[in-house]
Amino acid sequence: MACEPCGQLPPSTPSPPENPPCQCPCTIPVIADTLPKVPVLNPSDPNTSKGCGCNVCVPVVVPKAPECPPKPRKKCKYIQPARPKSYAPTRKFVPPELKMEDNTIYRKSYIPVEGERTEPILPKKNLCIGEGKMSDNTVNKMSYLPHKVKPPCPIYPCEHKLIGEGPMQDITTQRHDYVPKPLVKQEPILPFTNLYVSDCPLSDKTVNRLSYMPVDLEKARVQPVHPTDAITKPTGKMSDKTVQKMSYQPWQPQEPIDMPWAMKPKFVPPKLRMEDHTIQKMSYGPPGQYIECADDDPDAVDCPEPPCNPNPCSGPKACCNPCCCPKAAC
Repeated sequence: MACEPCGQLPPSTPSPPENPPCQCPCTIPVIADTLPKVPVLNPSDPNTSKGCGCNVCVPVVVPKAPECPPKPRKKCKYIQPARPKSYAPTRKFVPPELKMEDNTIYRKSYIPVEGERTEPILPKKNLCIGEGKMSDNTVNKMSYLPHKVKPPCPIYPCEHKLIGEGPMQDITTQRHDYVPKPLVKQEPILPFTNLYVSDCPLSDKTVNRLSYMPVDLEKARVQPVHPTDAITKPTGKMSDKTVQKMSYQPWQPQEPIDMPWAMKPKFVPPKLRMEDHTIQKMSYGPPGQYIECADDDPDAVDCPEPPCNPNPCSGPKACCNPCCCPKAAC
């Protein structure tokens, strides 16, 4: 089965010609190792005319394979489906077409029956009025019968004179508690006279005068105190061995340790095209459908691509996969 290439196929390396009968070292110019090379005879070599020359490796220029022209995409038109009927109740009153049924539960339960009328059962006269007098012995009278009890004798208080006998006593509690007492004049308590007037004249030595006395500058001048030259001046160079330098000595850095676990992997570009089947597209598909139409249709758009099938044909893998994913490298 013939297979039409849908993209660039990997270039094929031509087979080199057979070696000439004379073996010479091959002179290799600066050519990339990835390019194919073909050894040919150097025409500038004088040994070439004698049938023996030195080979020169030259790069092989492989012509670029012709690319397939892109196939024109078909034009489609999207057909919107009909709007589904709403489940909302109808606000317009529609009169019933059939007559309302009058079979109620009462009528179904109590069906009329034809029969004779029964005779009424009247009560007999079994109540009669007594001839004697109605008794007045009620429950209250029979429960609480009267008792004959004599009234108790009254208790009168004894006879006594409330006014009392003799004159009324005039000694009250106030007079009894607060009796008159004799008054005795107390002697005055006077302080001792401990302040006397001095016979000497008042001193004029105030705090200000005693604090700021006139000073003789000659007597108050301070003699300068010069230090004794007990420390000799150093003659040599000052040592630069500080605590910092002695504590932190320089050291040679060690060779880096091979840590393959810390090496970041290199980016590898994807070989297949990214799938565009998202959860949104797979869950909520378009309700309408696309149908093919003419190119001059105002509603015409490019037809959507069919879903990618990894095995669209039964031929070789190099023929099937590039057709499905033309942007990927097979």
